[in-house]
Amino acid sequence: MIEAISLSKTATYGEQPEVLSPLRRVNFIFGTNGTGKTTISRVIDSCTGSASCEVVWKDDQPMQALVYNRDFVERNFSQLAELKGVFTLGEKQLKVQEDINSQKQEVDGYKSKVGNLQTVLGGVDRMSGKRDELATLESSFQEQCWEAYGTHKERLSAAFEGFRKPSERNSCQLHRYADL
Repeated sequence: MIEAISLSKTATYGEQPEVLSPLRRVNFIFGTNGTGKTTISRVIDSCTGSASCEVVWKDDQPMQALVYNRDFVERNFSQLAELKGVFTLGEKQLKVQEDINSQKQEVDGYKSKVGNLQTVLGGVDRMSGKRDELATLESSFQEQCWEAYGTHKERLSAAFEGFRKPSERNSCQLHRYADL
């Protein structure tokens, strides 16, 4: 049980300590806005004491303090924007929901990157882009190779002797004309 609370140099409390004492088993603290009610609850909740604030426990035996204030509500209750009227309760559930939202944002970022990369690969019209550039370059390179082969055919024929079969020559010619 708390026997006394001393507050000074914090929020609305000045240099001189304000002492709430003697306290009973159940106490009601009320006042207008800005008079220090939340500050008292925060001092009780922290239970660590400080140079300017102190909680005096009966027989110097601190107990678990359960403080219901604005800080508690922010830590433990969350109304989800996508589910109006549905609340989650508890710090762990709030943390899980924050993790889910963070992961959703990360996934959306990856989806955006994938979309951008697909546009680069296929172009806006899905007919241009890097894939079309590659096909054009391959076709151009293949044509240059056939031209070089035609120019140097006589000198290279001995190098291919024994490796050329009639079917392979025909398939090469078919590929050459199919790509044009």
